[in-house]
Amino acid sequence: MFRIHWFSITVFDNPDRMAWLWSEFFGQLGLLVHSNHGGRGYHVIHNALLGAKVYSRPVSNPDLQHYHIEIPGQACDALSPHVFPTFMSWLKGMDLRYSVKRIDLAFDDVPFNPSDFLEAIKNDELISLAKRHTLRFFQSPYEMAEDGSREGTSTCSIGSNQSQRMVTVYDKRGYTRLEFQLRDERAHAVAHDIFEHDYTEWEQTAKAHLKQYIDFNNLDWWQLFTVMVVRADLKISSARVLSLQSMRHWISRQVAVSLSVLFDVDDDADKFLSQIMLHAKIERDRSRYKSVLQLRQAVEG
Repeated sequence: MFRIHWFSITVFDNPDRMAWLWSEFFGQLGLLVHSNHGGRGYHVIHNALLGAKVYSRPVSNPDLQHYHIEIPGQACDALSPHVFPTFMSWLKGMDLRYSVKRIDLAFDDVPFNPSDFLEAIKNDELISLAKRHTLRFFQSPYEMAEDGSREGTSTCSIGSNQSQRMVTVYDKRGYTRLEFQLRDERAHAVAHDIFEHDYTEWEQTAKAHLKQYIDFNNLDWWQLFTVMVVRADLKISSARVLSLQSMRHWISRQVAVSLSVLFDVDDDADKFLSQIMLHAKIERDRSRYKSVLQLRQAVEG
């Protein structure tokens, strides 16, 4: 299965229109919440669900009006893929200047593993301008795959985070994924090329750009991968539900043990828990969870 796994873009536009633009195209990722701090060369970061962010008010040149939208992998999964070309088409129609800064192209269930990829490169089967000294291989022999299918994971990559192209092959999810990361001018050009095609052609278009960067001599598994087009099996997740699941997972992993001990030794644990929950509702800032709280409104409605 092919998917867009990261998308970031800088838009040169009046920031007063930023909130409307976000709601119009990326509203599935919830509301933008002002974080009261900055980063990445901007004074302000606005947070949405699943790690999505918008950076505004550039530090270096406050008079230059632009903002930067960053949508990481899980947030991309919560959007219809057609959002990206529709958004860029709207920008062009409005004659706004913009620059795609990063796009990650992910291919799931590829017919090879990180060790196959590593050995092919070590055996000089690789045809690429990528520098061989950027080859990296990591193993975690006792790490459990995310789907629980086995113990032991590995990652192989070639290219650099500082360059415009990098390929990573990893199996920590249980299946093997090949991820093709593109940045700056290369990301801008490739995004345009992919999004100008019908969705059914995105995978083959992405593979053509991948093969322009890396290719292998006479390897059956590579030939199978490059000619294989998987029927689209599009699943769009709810960003609010995924965020709620992440909160549950964090509480289970980080808080559950302390709570169990508290309830074992403190007869007033129930009362204490009720008090801190009430305090959080009344006294603490819960604005970052506005979008998740809309789940309750949907149930009550």
